[in-house]
Amino acid sequence: MKKTLIFLFSLISSLASAQIKITHGPYLCDMTTDGVTVVWTTNKPALSWVEMAPDDGKSFYSTEQPKYFETVAGRKQAHKTLHRIRLSNLNPATNYRYRIFSREVLNWNAGNNVQYGQTASSNVYSKKPFLFKTYPDSNERVSFLVMNDIHGRAAFMKDLCKDVDFKQFAFVCMNGDMANFIESEEQIFKDFIDASVDMYASETPILFARGNHETRGVFSDSLIDYFPTQDGKTYQHYKVGTVSILVLDGGEDKPDSDIEYNGLAHYDAYRAEEAKWLEKVVQTDDFKNASARIVFLHIPPYGDWHGNVQLKKHFVPILNKAGIDVMFSGHTHRYSFHPKNEEVQFPVVVNGNKSYVRCDIDNNKIRVEVVGEDGKSVQTLHIN
Repeated sequence: MKKTLIFLFSLISSLASAQIKITHGPYLCDMTTDGVTVVWTTNKPALSWVEMAPDDGKSFYSTEQPKYFETVAGRKQAHKTLHRIRLSNLNPATNYRYRIFSREVLNWNAGNNVQYGQTASSNVYSKKPFLFKTYPDSNERVSFLVMNDIHGRAAFMKDLCKDVDFKQFAFVCMNGDMANFIESEEQIFKDFIDASVDMYASETPILFARGNHETRGVFSDSLIDYFPTQDGKTYQHYKVGTVSILVLDGGEDKPDSDIEYNGLAHYDAYRAEEAKWLEKVVQTDDFKNASARIVFLHIPPYGDWHGNVQLKKHFVPILNKAGIDVMFSGHTHRYSFHPKNEEVQFPVVVNGNKSYVRCDIDNNKIRVEVVGEDGKSVQTLHIN
């Protein structure tokens, strides 16, 4: 009898583990005034979709909601465990609700003869659907939070932010070195994404700025898949209301020939290519007419390491002419503030590795607060 019970228990456990399930996420990234990308993973390949509805007070089930799929050249993706679905044609400054679905692909041997299994989904029967709000297209008031140099300390990050109300922020910027190396999917979720989902990322979008440590590791070339952008580039320009946001990628901090990179680094050419893009962006009407101009760049444009020197060479001359209000950096693991000077003609806030930055922009006034452990304020700055 005992052996029978053990067998039945093992069988039930095996069947349960074999069922499709959502393993990580969902989280939001690449938010704009008219869209956002939802990302999650499953333990088995699946045809996945998002159902979305305006947050208008009606039941989520008042009508059939539109379904959004990940498609490539008109074909729905059904062979993946990483699901990245763009919700598009949305309205600015509008609240939406969403839920996610993944239908297991049991068998797909040839042609389009796909055999499906069970469907895993987010739970809206006992919980409310996930919520988000698209970026406004005219508001001058923006608040956001910045973290960097977590280096895989997920528990520390959660403790650091335990009293933060993330709902008040338009986005959270991960400003580089959230991990030490990028070695596998499971590692990046364990190091910082899972904790971010627990705290905020299903409803408040992530703005990801790559650090030099995130260029390292056997899985680092796949990192962009987990923070997808519409053009596939790691550097971006966003508008949040009338505020312009530049997300820059500084690459590595040592020469490309350094033994640490084992012949894989090509960042000098990458930064030069990025600078050409940057030069065009700062000449656009969207950027020139912004009420404030914010830059995220992991490696600060100070110091004499190769990466710092390259950033001063390629980025700073362009940014000096662009009317930048403030740059946020990390990398040094120590807080510092650099007022604008003749060489770098905009202020630079360098956040440490044991604090986060809160920034509030209101009608050309920028308030920056650096908050350390136990919620203690390290520094408060008023810019402009």
